[in-house]
Amino acid sequence: MIERKHIDVFIEGLRHYFSHLDLTAKDDNDSLYIGAPYLMETDKEAGLDYTGVISISGNSTGHIFFSAKSSLLNFILLKYGERDFSELFKRDLVGEVANTLAGNARKVLGSEFHISPPKVINGKINPRNYRLSSRCYILPMRWNSNKAELIISI
Repeated sequence: MIERKHIDVFIEGLRHYFSHLDLTAKDDNDSLYIGAPYLMETDKEAGLDYTGVISISGNSTGHIFFSAKSSLLNFILLKYGERDFSELFKRDLVGEVANTLAGNARKVLGSEFHISPPKVINGKINPRNYRLSSRCYILPMRWNSNKAELIISI
């Protein structure tokens, strides 16, 4: 079951990841906003344009999903100096962000928090394809007016 420490670890991971990209923020619209976590309806699809999926095993089991609008991924690619905004690059990036967030959580939650290589899906998460926790949380976020969600099902 998800504990507050899981949510806090991922909130901190989001802040850390996006703080490295936010060096030129001009005002509050150019910075990271993380909304209040809320329970996901596990019988309905969730997510945005692209989703990176990390499977969790060990002392905890489940999935971490980082789902983002295409516009957010384009903006991150631009921040990295990339000019190719193809689907291939966006899929690679969303998987990389999911992997980075899960990897940072592993540092805090311990070596028994095993993570898989990222899997990437286009579009929404179909709950029939994943064994989701009955208490699955969505952390809505916005960076530079672009939306993403971190979905935690542990």
